[in-house]
Amino acid sequence: MFKLTQGGSPMPLSVFIEMTLSAILTVWSPGPNNILLLSTASKYGISGNIRFMTGIWSGSLTLMCLSGLFCSTLGKIIPGIQPVMKYLGAAYVLYLAWQTWRRIPPSDNVQDKKPTWLMGFFLQLINVKIIIYGLTMFSAYILPYEARVPILFCFAVYLMFLGALGNLIWAFAGNVLKRFYSSHYKLMNGIMALLLVWCSLRITGLL
Repeated sequence: MFKLTQGGSPMPLSVFIEMTLSAILTVWSPGPNNILLLSTASKYGISGNIRFMTGIWSGSLTLMCLSGLFCSTLGKIIPGIQPVMKYLGAAYVLYLAWQTWRRIPPSDNVQDKKPTWLMGFFLQLINVKIIIYGLTMFSAYILPYEARVPILFCFAVYLMFLGALGNLIWAFAGNVLKRFYSSHYKLMNGIMALLLVWCSLRITGLL
């Protein structure tokens, strides 16, 4: 058992791994942050994107903290909401699988203006994918085992860290990753979609 608390139900290692896999498949896939980083990195370089990336990470951490507090508070106000939130989270992961399967290679839309910290931060605040991602991770994986604020903050940092790794991969890979994905996007989409379906079924307990 992977125990994260001094009391209460410990989170099994298998659940922690499933959460990590689901998070990686969500935040490492092509999305607004990653595509914009890929495009701007080829124009301004990694050093020219540092402020933009730190803005993204700051916004992501803010959203993860708010997601954890929102789900935890809702669970206290409506005690029976947790199972419902769990299945809603599973449904969203299934929806992500469908969207991943249908995704086409990104276009070459490059920002003319050099991205700033504020651009990265506010991009997160309006990024529906990241908002629902945070709500899903906390409701489906974390809150069934832990509800203390300090531990929720640690999970928020962890989820932000996974997203940051994905951002860095896209920024460093640049056009190489873009060309590879464009050539093999059907295969990659299929693999990621199947893994997300597996994660959804595990959340509901069907596997």
